[in-house]
Amino acid sequence: MLTTARSLAGKFHDVVDRMIATLHQQRAIDARRVLQRYRHLLETQPETLPLNEIDFVCSEEEFSENAHQSDARERGASHPSLARA
Repeated sequence: MLTTARSLAGKFHDVVDRMIATLHQQRAIDARRVLQRYRHLLETQPETLPLNEIDFVCSEEEFSENAHQSDARERGASHPSLARA
C-alpha cells in the first residue's frame, strides 16, 4: 500500500513538472511573438531635440496675449451672465 501511494505521488509530480515545463515553453513562445510584433518600437529612434532647444513659432508677447484671452473665455464660461440665466 505504501509503495502504491509513493508511485502515485511520483506520477503526480511528473505530471505537474510536465505541465510547468509546458507553461514555461508557452510563455517563451508568447514573448518571442510580442518581440516580433513590436520590434519596430524597440529600434533606436532618430535623435530628437530636447525641449529647451526647440524654436518657438510665436513670440513671448503673442503667447502671453493668447493666454490672457483664453483665461477671459474660461471665466466667461464658468460664470454665466444674468441675461443668459
